[in-house]
Amino acid sequence: GDPNQAINTTFTSADPKYLRRFLARDDVLALDLPNSGRSAQPIIDLANYLSQWSRAGHPVLPPSMTLATPDIEPTLPDDPQPNPLPGSPCVTVFDRALTPEDELDVTVKSLQRWLPDHSEQTVAVLVPDNGRGFALSTLLKNAELPFDDSLLRASNNTRVAAAALATVLQYIARPEEPPHLPELWRAVWWPRLGAALAQTGDASAKELPEPVETFARALGKLRQPERFLFPSGGDDWLEELNWIEDFEGFRTVLDRFRADLARWTAATVLPVDELVLTLGSDIFTEPADLALTHSIAVLLARRLREQPHLRLPDLAHELSEIAQNRGRLLGFNEDALGFDPPPGKVTVATMHAAKGLEWDRVYLLSVSNYSFPSGGDEDGYRGERWFTRDNLNLVAETIEQVRHLHMGTLDDYVMGAASQQARLGVAAERLRLLYVGITRARRELIVLYNIGRSERRPNEPALAFRALADYTTKQS
Repeated sequence: GDPNQAINTTFTSADPKYLRRFLARDDVLALDLPNSGRSAQPIIDLANYLSQWSRAGHPVLPPSMTLATPDIEPTLPDDPQPNPLPGSPCVTVFDRALTPEDELDVTVKSLQRWLPDHSEQTVAVLVPDNGRGFALSTLLKNAELPFDDSLLRASNNTRVAAAALATVLQYIARPEEPPHLPELWRAVWWPRLGAALAQTGDASAKELPEPVETFARALGKLRQPERFLFPSGGDDWLEELNWIEDFEGFRTVLDRFRADLARWTAATVLPVDELVLTLGSDIFTEPADLALTHSIAVLLARRLREQPHLRLPDLAHELSEIAQNRGRLLGFNEDALGFDPPPGKVTVATMHAAKGLEWDRVYLLSVSNYSFPSGGDEDGYRGERWFTRDNLNLVAETIEQVRHLHMGTLDDYVMGAASQQARLGVAAERLRLLYVGITRARRELIVLYNIGRSERRPNEPALAFRALADYTTKQS
C-alpha cells in the first residue's frame, strides 16, 4: 500500500498509521516499489518536492503525520510503460487571488482554448467537494463544452436502491410521522412486492390501481399506526375500511403488507447492518441490488462505529442524501464497474473520487487554506463553528470527554487538546489528498486557489500551495 494515498473515500477512517505500524513489525519485510510510469518527470518532481517539504518544512505537522518516503521514481528505460513526455508548460501553479466565480471562469476559458487542439487527450477538473463540481458543470454546459460529471453522482441503480432502503428505514425509525407509511406503500412495497402478489401486471406503471391509491390516502390519515400493525382486543383499523372487500384478493395483499411491516419494525432491535441486510433480502431480487445492500450495510455500520451518537433517523437521512444525488456510494452494478476517462471531454470529479484514475491534463481547484488547512491557527476548519468559544471543535471535544468518562480518567481531560488533534488529522489527510491530486496528472498540471466568499476573512492560498508556487518559481 501507499500511505501517502490514505484518504477519506469509501474507508472514511483511512489513516496511514496502520500500514506504518504494520511495516515496522519485526516479522514484516517491506519492499519499496518507487517506480511509476504515470506522470511526466516535472510532475513527479513536484510530488516529490511536496513530500520532502512536508517532512522538512511543514511548520505544524509532526513527522508521524507527514508524507512518507520513498520518493517516486520514473520507470526504467526498458519498462513497457514509459513515462509520458511533459506538456508545455508541464506544471502551472496559478498564484493569483481569484474569487470563486473567477476561478471557475478562468478554468472554463482555459479549457475552451485547450480542448479543440487536444480532442484525443483526456482532461479533468478536480475539486474538493461536490458543490464546487456541480457549479463547474453548469458553466461547462453553458459554454457548450463536452463534459462528464458522473463521478460526482451516484449511479441511477444505486440511487433507486438507496431510496427504497431509505424509505423503509425512515418509516421504521419514525412510524409516528404520517407521510412515511403511505410513501413506503406507494414507492416501495407495492411496486416491489404487492403488485406481484396481486398479479396486477405492470408494477412500474405511473398510475397506481384504484384500490392501491385509495389505501395510500387512508394510510396518510392514520394517526395511530399500531392499530394497523399490531391490532389488539378487536381494534383492527383495517375493519373500518369497508370498501376493501369490493376488490377481490386485496385484503390478502394488505395482510401480507401488515406482516412485512410488523417484521421490519421488530427487526429494529438488530444492529444496523443486520437490519439493512434483512430489509434488502425482503425487497430486492436482483443480485446487483443485493450486493449494493451489503455495501450500504457495511457503510452504515462503519458510520455508527465512528459516530456512536447517530440514531436510525440519522442513518436513514444519509441514505436519502445518496438517493437524491447529494452523496455518493460505490454501488456494485453495471454503472460502477469502472470509469474510463473519455478523450476530448472534461471529467469533473472530486479529488477523493479521482483516486486510482489518471488524465493527460489535470486542474486542481480551490487549494486554499480553507479546503486544505495546515493545522495552524490562521486556517479555517469545517469542524470549528464561528460561534463556539476558543474555536473548539465540539464533536472532537465531546468524543474525548466520553472517552475519558469511559476510562474513568475525566480529571485528565484538557479542554482544547482534542480540537488541536482534530486539526492535525484534517491537515494531514488534506496534505495526502493534494498529493493524490497531483499524481493524477500525466502530462500537464494546473493548480489554483480562490479567496472564498467571506470579506471579513478571505481565504489564503494553502501553505502547501505556497510551497509549490515557490518551488515552480525557482525551477523556472
